[in-house]
Parts: sequence; C-alpha cells; structure tokens
Amino acid sequence: MSASLRRLGRLIGIILIFSVVGPLAIATLTSLIVVAFGAALLQLLLAFVDLGALHQVFSIAVWLLAFFAVVASIPPSVVTGLIFALAAVYAGIGAIWMAWLAAAVAIAGVVTGGVFFIPPESSAVILPSVGSARQALPLFVMLAALAVVPTSLCWWLAKPLHRATVAA
Repeated sequence: MSASLRRLGRLIGIILIFSVVGPLAIATLTSLIVVAFGAALLQLLLAFVDLGALHQVFSIAVWLLAFFAVVASIPPSVVTGLIFALAAVYAGIGAIWMAWLAAAVAIAGVVTGGVFFIPPESSAVILPSVGSARQALPLFVMLAALAVVPTSLCWWLAKPLHRATVAA
C-alpha cells in the first residue's frame, strides 16, 4: 500500500512541476525573444517618431504577452506532465526524449484542437485558430521547438521524482 502511495505522490509531484515551471518558463522564454527582437525595432521606431509613451506601451505589451503565455501554456503543460509522469513512474521511461515526446503529443493535441474547434469570441478557451493542415504543421514545429527548453528544465527539476526506485 505504501509503495502505491509513493508512486502516486511521485506522479502528482511530476505533474505539479510541469504545471508550474512549464508555463513560467514558456512565458520567460517568450518574453526574452520578444524583448530581444522588439527592443531593436522599438529603438528604430523611436529614432524616427520620438514618442516617449511608446516605451511604456511596449513594456505593458510584454507583460501582457507573458501573462497570456502562462495562461495559454497551462493545459499543454499539465498534459505533458501527466503523460511524462505516467511513463516515468509506471513504465520506468524517465528519459529526456520521453519528456520531449510528451510535450510533442500535448502540442499536437492543442494544434489539432485548433483545427476542429473554433471557440466563440466570448469563450475563455485559448486555442490557435488553424484553418488547415498546411497551417498546423508550421505551428506545431514552432511550438515544439519553443517547448524544448522548458520541457528540459521541467524534466531536470523532476529528476529526483522520476528516478526514484520504489519497491513493489
């Protein structure tokens, strides 16, 4: 009985790590990318227009982007954590490639959901609006490439939980 509870505790711990760290890492990575590319564009724009308030608007936009990146990445992060936790705890597959595969499956689910389900404007569901498979493939590749670093970080933080041995 206690081995089953320990496995369940490890499963829940891995899911929590992926659910909390994953969205925060995605938001940080997205913000860094936007600031890295947007800062040069903002400087160029400010050189021509000289609007001091534009800097404030850019700052608010980055914070909003980070917030919505966290909100939008929670469901795929939870699903990634669940898939990886089940594979690591119950099947003994705790390799990093399994975490990447779990992230790819979660991202494929989100992109596929965007193909078949288009929420109304008043809905709180955040799905990409994907019109065809031709749009879905580049979106999947971009999101999967973006998710490699956060997934690796979550895998590394969850190492003590998925590498633990539990007596049967």
